[in-house]
Amino acid sequence: MTDLRPSEIIDTVTRATFRDVDNDAAFQRDGYVIVDFASPEVVRALLDSYTRLNSGIDSGYYPSLMSPDQEYKAAANEEVGAIVWPLLDQILEGYEPLVGYFMVKHPGPDTEVSPHQDWILADESEFPTMGVWIPLTEVTEEVGQMKVLPGSHKWLSGLRGSPGFPMEWEAEHERVRDELMVTVPIQVGQAMVYDIRVLHGTPPNQSDSTRVVGSLYALAEGSTPIHFYKSPEGLVQGFEIPDDFYTTFMIGDVPVGEPFIEIEDYSVEQLSFEEIARRYAASRA
Repeated sequence: MTDLRPSEIIDTVTRATFRDVDNDAAFQRDGYVIVDFASPEVVRALLDSYTRLNSGIDSGYYPSLMSPDQEYKAAANEEVGAIVWPLLDQILEGYEPLVGYFMVKHPGPDTEVSPHQDWILADESEFPTMGVWIPLTEVTEEVGQMKVLPGSHKWLSGLRGSPGFPMEWEAEHERVRDELMVTVPIQVGQAMVYDIRVLHGTPPNQSDSTRVVGSLYALAEGSTPIHFYKSPEGLVQGFEIPDDFYTTFMIGDVPVGEPFIEIEDYSVEQLSFEEIARRYAASRA
């Protein structure tokens, strides 16, 4: 793939991502691990923040970063980051926080989060960008448990950004979801810490209660935050973004930042289900 790194490339030796060697081995294999993470007091503090801060959204599924209220997004980032980062810093080696947020799934049939990979947030050629997914309310099959495609971080490629990019797996995403992805058992107090390239998603919330998750992204120390944008005409641009990007940006807007690459008529090869299954099996061998 074309070198799409920003102008200041991280010049370090590949190293472990997790401080714990067993967690690191599982992470390298699967792209995620489940860890005991938050005490009841931490869970209550995050739930209090969620309850106290008003996103202005009261239906469907949303990450707090999609709220049109910039003050709310900034407050959620500050409060979630202050609570979550010190705990995540004890688990990861050589990372720094990017942005904290909530992911909220109100009851309703339209709340499925289809299989996806998170946006590219920084150069991934040396170190993965990390996400942490912390359920603050019970996660059951009815609410919509997390599902992942283990190992997919090692063999899925392509750019990821806003407002939408073609993905290698999208033509077969329903079969991938139903036949290959696995359910992640996780309880309140635990966290899924994951490489944001791993394919993941959640079914709709068919319960009568709202599911609340606390989340945070972390970059390798010294990384330059970036964002890829695809115009309606098909032009892809990569931007080095300012510090307040995630509390001011709305999907569909052209990012404010320093462009470092342009690609005309960007496209990817669509993989057949058989090829996806073959790659998946090879990654498990």
